[in-house]
Amino acid sequence: MPKRSKEDTEKTIQTIMDAVVDQILTLGYDKMSYTTLSNQTGISRTGISHHFPKKQDFSNAIDGRFFSLFVEKLELEQGLDSFVTSWIEALKDEKFCAILRLLFHHIVIAETSHEFASRGIDRLYRLCQERFGEDSVKELEWLFGKSLISLAC
Repeated sequence: MPKRSKEDTEKTIQTIMDAVVDQILTLGYDKMSYTTLSNQTGISRTGISHHFPKKQDFSNAIDGRFFSLFVEKLELEQGLDSFVTSWIEALKDEKFCAILRLLFHHIVIAETSHEFASRGIDRLYRLCQERFGEDSVKELEWLFGKSLISLAC
């Protein structure tokens, strides 16, 4: 069998990652599987697992993408009150909530992939502190609590 080119490999990985993002946002992390990804991409389950041996590897690969999708729903330019209001409003958005669920999943359930959650939370704390000062930490913690309650309902 001829060796695949680097470009073909990168295209395959990008196809898988696009499907991962789509499925996490629509199905949720728990319902996404190698089978659902294979059905969507046409890439065999073995082919997918060759690039991503463990399901948690997907989270690490899409980390930056999800952070960008998450913060694009938030008002970062108009002060802390607008940030808090935008977060509460974003809780009505399924994609925003899907990213929160993924983050909380990795905090609570996924023992070996806590790095994904730690990076995401650390980024949010740094972003808030840079934009809104130290007082924003208390607000961010309140928003995490509010989000947990909202997602549970």
